[in-house]
Amino acid sequence: MTACQGNEVCPNACIDSEAIAKELSDRYFGRELPHKFKFGVTGCQNNCLKAEENDLGIKGGVEVSWVEEKCISCGVCEKVCRTGAVSTQDGKIRIEREKCNNCGRCAYSCPADAYDTEEGYFVYFGGLFGNTISQGTELVSFIRDKETLFRVCDAALNFFNEYAKPGERFKFTLDRVGADTLKGKIMEAVTY
Repeated sequence: MTACQGNEVCPNACIDSEAIAKELSDRYFGRELPHKFKFGVTGCQNNCLKAEENDLGIKGGVEVSWVEEKCISCGVCEKVCRTGAVSTQDGKIRIEREKCNNCGRCAYSCPADAYDTEEGYFVYFGGLFGNTISQGTELVSFIRDKETLFRVCDAALNFFNEYAKPGERFKFTLDRVGADTLKGKIMEAVTY
């Protein structure tokens, strides 16, 4: 279990990654599994912890929505957006969701508090680093609450316990069994 400093220390972090890691550790420490299983929790899109390179990686993010009546049209949000998702058109802020990486810089930088935010989690499955390098797969979209996040983690560990061969890493279990099987179990956990 590893985590970055999170929003208690880092101004870029969208979640309290240390608290999430502690809860995950309390929940899973000592659990018998077919092989080691690494969790990585990172607070934001800067991805200091490289969430995608863990068996199960969690990355914090925020969904933003512009609050027009609070906006003072200063343009700061457009200037700080690294992906070009925020633009001003006819005096109104436009957010291109397909470009947005959910970093929250627009909201955190706004001097007028003209954004509503909802923190949440991106989850990646089957990453590896070392002799075999593999980027984890995102099988579910943005998760908005901790209870759902923990159900998703439970589903992933239960899948690993059920399908893995002794000594087999999670990524190789996914390759052998198929990510669609895991996705089905993850979607059950999301819609619980």
